[in-house]
Amino acid sequence: MSSDHLKRLVAPRSWSIARKQNVWTTRPMPGKHSLEGAIPISTILRDYLNVCDTNREAKYILNSGAVLVDQRAVRKPKYPVGLMDVISLPAMKRHYRTMIDDHGRLQFVEIKAAESQWKLLRVENKTVVKGGKVQLNLHDGTNMISDKKVKTGDVLQVSLPDLKIKKVLEFKEGSQAFIMGGAHVGSLSEIKGIEITRSTKPNLVMYDGFQTIKSYSFVVGDKKSLVNLPEAKL
Repeated sequence: MSSDHLKRLVAPRSWSIARKQNVWTTRPMPGKHSLEGAIPISTILRDYLNVCDTNREAKYILNSGAVLVDQRAVRKPKYPVGLMDVISLPAMKRHYRTMIDDHGRLQFVEIKAAESQWKLLRVENKTVVKGGKVQLNLHDGTNMISDKKVKTGDVLQVSLPDLKIKKVLEFKEGSQAFIMGGAHVGSLSEIKGIEITRSTKPNLVMYDGFQTIKSYSFVVGDKKSLVNLPEAKL
């Protein structure tokens, strides 16, 4: 089978799909997110949002320009959708934000139209480019030139589709964070402390009753979360 497909039984655990219904499913194209952290838009339309019954129908819907990701029309069935990406179906007046549930699976939380006009992007790295300007490398693969004072771990609230920075959510004590992995995946908690390690080990973040590594901590608000969690599913 071509690299366009993936056996359902070995699909990433982050995918909440019926594994024995069919042998194959669509493999997301490489790019914005990792294989573990992304689901192809055609699979989302068919298996999650129940907009269509077959891959053929999904392709037809996409070709018509009826599906937006981060307020841009997406026509490729394998287009990868991952954490914090916003899916809009304007004709149906439905909008969704991609989140992670308490089982570590990607889920799509329905949001209001006004919320579909922005997304959150975590700063993974900063690099100095030509002219001494700072390029921000963001969690969804986006790169952005900015003169804002931000540090690794901070999160940008940006408008869509132009990616203008509306607000900087600082990675600091007191901020609300969404836990992306580990034993407390899918939960919201206030950052109580940050422990900088002087070795190759990752920095630790302290919460109420537990701690986790920095890469699992995604700031989603100053005092109150800007995003909603998926409904708990068994």
